[in-house]
Amino acid sequence: MKITQKSPSTPALNRWLLGASLPAIALVSGLALSPVQADDHNNDDERTAGDVATDSWITTKVKSQLLADQEVSGFDISVETKDNVVYLSGEVDDQSQVSHAVEIAEDTDGVDRVDATSLRVATAIDQARDAISGDGH
Repeated sequence: MKITQKSPSTPALNRWLLGASLPAIALVSGLALSPVQADDHNNDDERTAGDVATDSWITTKVKSQLLADQEVSGFDISVETKDNVVYLSGEVDDQSQVSHAVEIAEDTDGVDRVDATSLRVATAIDQARDAISGDGH
């Protein structure tokens, strides 16, 4: 008698892969799944679990959109959310990438405002250094 094991259906497998992929993407990309702690902009005592969950969801959504985008490098941009305000930081190649990253964040459901003051454009010296060291984008 031959015993065969039933393989999971495609929709179930897709849900499992998606569920396993998002935390892996977060881990690899350095995504902060907790609210902003280093730069407290409001009093944390007044935040509810729902507020934190909403901020985490916004952070995950913005980061995944940046990672999927062809015009910006999502690996070079950090995303944190606090009280529905998205904070972008890191280094990009030019101002158009800053504008595009801000646009992606602003177009995300639940985002009230985007702060990109910590998202800087690499200088020619930075780009030359990266090219020489092999860290070029």
